[in-house]
Amino acid sequence: MKVSIPKSWASITIEQFPLIYDIIKDKDIEPIDKEVRLISIITGLSVADIENIELGQLRELIKKVRFIFKLEFPHPVEWFKHEGYKWHVNYDITKISSADFISLTKLSTTEDDVMMNMAEITSIFVKPYKRKWFRYVPVEMDYKERLELIKTINVGVIYPVCVFFFNVLTNLLLVIKGYLESQKEKILEKIAKEIQLS
Repeated sequence: MKVSIPKSWASITIEQFPLIYDIIKDKDIEPIDKEVRLISIITGLSVADIENIELGQLRELIKKVRFIFKLEFPHPVEWFKHEGYKWHVNYDITKISSADFISLTKLSTTEDDVMMNMAEITSIFVKPYKRKWFRYVPVEMDYKERLELIKTINVGVIYPVCVFFFNVLTNLLLVIKGYLESQKEKILEKIAKEIQLS
């Protein structure tokens, strides 16, 4: 059976990545079973089909998926092309809307949440553009349509973006929490003083 295996993260989509991530992190799965399941995910073949492959060919396929266990990705990019659009990556968290920020905090409370919600998080920071005359202009697109396009973007481009924002957000939420707690203490002190005065 002829089986084609990607050689890098450039051929793995955002939609496939959470499945891969779950398998890599699962300590209860034997290494050979992990490799078979990974091959299944990236080829679209069933686990049963892969288990029926001759041992020599399976050994070669396993060698080809070893890059997945390293979780090494290219450096972040500001622009990339995908599905006829030029996509811009916004790395400035201050340039997102309040609604997007609230969504981001809900979608990325843990590292696992970031992995499972990678497409939704990406939609906050990545926008499609089209060339119009001599410049690129934003493309107005339905959220669901944009999300479906984002799911097909290769994870090699998007993973660094999600990790970057997870790290920023983790630190930012700690600062915000500290600030809110100090404000709460000030309000409680003020209320206590007002109660004593009355």
